[in-house]
Amino acid sequence: MTVSAEIRALREALVLEHIGAENAKDTERAMQTFTRPKYDLRAVDGEVIEGEDGVRDLIDAMRVTTPGVTYIADKIHHTDDAVIVEYRITGRHEGIYRGIGPTGAELNYPALAIFEFDGTDLVGERPYLNVQGLEAQMRGSGA
Repeated sequence: MTVSAEIRALREALVLEHIGAENAKDTERAMQTFTRPKYDLRAVDGEVIEGEDGVRDLIDAMRVTTPGVTYIADKIHHTDDAVIVEYRITGRHEGIYRGIGPTGAELNYPALAIFEFDGTDLVGERPYLNVQGLEAQMRGSGA
């Protein structure tokens, strides 16, 4: 099945709204972009989190642990059932992230996220990044 240009545009706008909400630290706005909220964090040493409460808690936690971080979408790709975003994690390390206290280190780290769709409904996000590399950058010891 080939997805129409109109559906691709709707999906891309929804993904950019989601990223914008996370950058604004607006959990409720981010939640509104999902039809069936799910984060699959297995590629970043995590678990699958499904449902309103679990996803809301995750987004709230990221708002606290990474308050100085912004996600910059560099490239966007479309498939029949997903929007793939190549992005950079930018900003300053100002919160406690995975046991690493705030160092003030400047961040500019590449990552990728697959936003899963059922028609025009956003039903999940799967981020991919080298967590150890990001943590090294947070400590000021990696690029």
